[in-house]
Amino acid sequence: MGIDVGATKIAALRVARDGTVLARARCDTPRGSAEDLVDTLAGLVKQVRGDRVVAVGAGLPGMVDARTGALVFAPGLEFARAPLRGMIADSVGLPVRTDNDANAAAWAEYRLGAGRGHDHMVLVTIGTGLGCGMIVGGRLLRGSHGYAAEVSHLIVDPQGPRCECGEHGCWGVSASGRAIARLGREAAAARPGSALARLIGRGSAGAGEAVTRAAEEGDSQAVEILARVGTLTGRGLASLANMLDPSVLVVGGGPISAGELLLGPARAAFTSWLYSPGDRPGVPMVPARFGNDAGAIGAAVLALDEFTGRSPDGS
Repeated sequence: MGIDVGATKIAALRVARDGTVLARARCDTPRGSAEDLVDTLAGLVKQVRGDRVVAVGAGLPGMVDARTGALVFAPGLEFARAPLRGMIADSVGLPVRTDNDANAAAWAEYRLGAGRGHDHMVLVTIGTGLGCGMIVGGRLLRGSHGYAAEVSHLIVDPQGPRCECGEHGCWGVSASGRAIARLGREAAAARPGSALARLIGRGSAGAGEAVTRAAEEGDSQAVEILARVGTLTGRGLASLANMLDPSVLVVGGGPISAGELLLGPARAAFTSWLYSPGDRPGVPMVPARFGNDAGAIGAAVLALDEFTGRSPDGS
């Protein structure tokens, strides 16, 4: 089983070895203590467990200690650090693997998805914020403690919006789903008669989804918003490629449904910001295979790999 814990929603999947989703459940993320969260996770496990589940993986929205599996810091949750790996294992009676949610998504794409066959891979997920997981030499890049690949605070636009960290233009506030929604609402307010304003005003979809739909209908401001976010994403990916020299870049998250409206500008910016692009092999930038299921599928595969002898850390 794989569980993807988000700041607002939790998804739980029962997953076959090849990544096929066999059963699923979903609920709101509880407000409150670590114990409240564990109780909710145990309830989801009970719903979709089945007879052949051998391990549970949980992708968590924050910093996870690589040695102990404890949650060290999660800005989207209401409690401080907690030994979640042990707490969940005690509650569900199964072996448990916990990891950062973006690491889990990266492992899904590396093992079974768009990064399969590439032992040097970067995954960036554009969601409410921005997540990143990196595969180097066939292993998850963790750093000394498990906190590597936190690229959300890489500055991609020095004149951009202020981040919660105090700096301006961090990737996570400048080129994320939240940024698309913010820019969409601003554009709708400036042009109340536009297709974008009409779609946002209906309220049937979030502002970010409305931007994509308006861009597909030809709304010029919506197209510009996606191009801006794509350009900043390409800048960030170029910085990562300059550091890591990956053979593929995988981009996931809800906004990727915009396709080339976002990825086209991202590729153009990537090439212009990459060091000496004419003297190195091309680096394909491809959409993730598993979409919003990547975190839960990756958590399941991480757990299965660990408890059946294939460690993501190479041991």
